[in-house]
Amino acid sequence: MEKFSVPVVLFLFKRIDKPLEVLKQIAKVAPAKLYLLSDGGRNEEEKVLVERCRRSIEDAITWDCEVIRKYEEKNIGVYSNIAEGAKWVFQREEYAIFLEDDNLPELTFFKFCEDVLNKYKHDSRVLWVCGTNYLKEYAPQDSSSYVFTKNMMPCGWASWSDKFTKLYDGELELWRDNYIKNRIKADYQYKRLFYQDKYNLDYELEAKESVGRFYSWDYQMSFTMRVHNVYAIVPRYNQIKNIGVDSDSTHGGNTLEDVMVERFCGLPTRAMDFPLKHPSAFLIDIPFEIAVAKIILHPKFFSPRSIASRFIRKILGVKKTESISYFLKSKFSSGR
Repeated sequence: MEKFSVPVVLFLFKRIDKPLEVLKQIAKVAPAKLYLLSDGGRNEEEKVLVERCRRSIEDAITWDCEVIRKYEEKNIGVYSNIAEGAKWVFQREEYAIFLEDDNLPELTFFKFCEDVLNKYKHDSRVLWVCGTNYLKEYAPQDSSSYVFTKNMMPCGWASWSDKFTKLYDGELELWRDNYIKNRIKADYQYKRLFYQDKYNLDYELEAKESVGRFYSWDYQMSFTMRVHNVYAIVPRYNQIKNIGVDSDSTHGGNTLEDVMVERFCGLPTRAMDFPLKHPSAFLIDIPFEIAVAKIILHPKFFSPRSIASRFIRKILGVKKTESISYFLKSKFSSGR
């Protein structure tokens, strides 16, 4: 069996069953290089689970390949494990495919990434290759196999070392510039999504200031694409099924009864057709862009209650990372 030439990265934490499913799909293409990046446990119980996960995954590798490990002793969080982990991989590789422990790929995902990585290797306009399509499937008017987008879909992705390292604004340095904040709104086809993104990015900066770490890595990538006017590629058929909805989920959600979890997780996949049909023009597909933006926008973000909450926070000076009730209790108790 010919080995798959693109390095594949699998992120691990404490779950065993989910990444084993993902690994079974990876094994079918047998990459020559497999990276295992694992965060450390937050307590003694988690440390035991993390170690068990690492051993189980290593024992389940059934093909001859080079295994490169980056195992953390302490818990460094999602941002450092994924974003900084990707940078670590890109110090060693020209390009790579990245899967979190609950990103179950359609088998054609790997060839799709390989073909697109090679085609756009020297094209500075493309930064990101998505495996996820929130619409499940979409038929571009020119019948192409994929579309260009500015919307961020983080489950199952690929990128290039030179472009990722140069452009990814993990620390949100450019977002701190008010001029850029005001300018970037014009880049949104669906303006309502801008306000949600703005809130999330401001939240991340406050989190870094208050607890010393970012909670996400993907908001930064979404911002990066817009601020540098670069694009992602999304397949016409969804290639990644998020299988991580359970009590051990860190960010994926615990139940499909949550409207946003239902939108993002458990989406069916479908095999891609090859050879790929490339778009006839390098243009945003506006109907696709708006439809996906409406999925990303939380239905309650513009509800009267949410608007009132943000207004109260602004008037009282309550941080986004702090609850209003806790702020008021602290205010009144300190005044006694």
